[in-house]
Amino acid sequence: MQEVPNNHARWPLIRQGIIFQFKLGLDALRDILMSPVSIVLVIADVVMGSHQQQSYFNRLMRLGKKSDHWINLFAVDSPTAEPEGNKVAADTNVDYWITKIETVVKEQQVDGKLTQSGKEKLQQYFGKIMQNNNKSESKD
Repeated sequence: MQEVPNNHARWPLIRQGIIFQFKLGLDALRDILMSPVSIVLVIADVVMGSHQQQSYFNRLMRLGKKSDHWINLFAVDSPTAEPEGNKVAADTNVDYWITKIETVVKEQQVDGKLTQSGKEKLQQYFGKIMQNNNKSESKD
């Protein structure tokens, strides 16, 4: 008879499954948005006679590649530490932000509730996520 692992040992797998489902949702949302946009951009490039380097479609492809890196769909393990000397790369990834949010929630769980400071930290992290997305979109 096999020994059944305790419930505590199952939590990492449950966490990974939840994060994966969240990332799948982000990936699906991106695909739903990019599909019609890509059709319009191909038509615009053909009508305008855009060159490869000026192509709106190619810009969308570069944005799609960046979003693949950001979503990091098949890496469901949380990073153990921030990469030293590479903060810019560290905070351009969903895994990094999930870890940050988990940390805030766990800190607040000790108190038994989400305090105002915890809410402010979460808002700060979400603000940084949006700011990073706006920066990457403006570069393209």
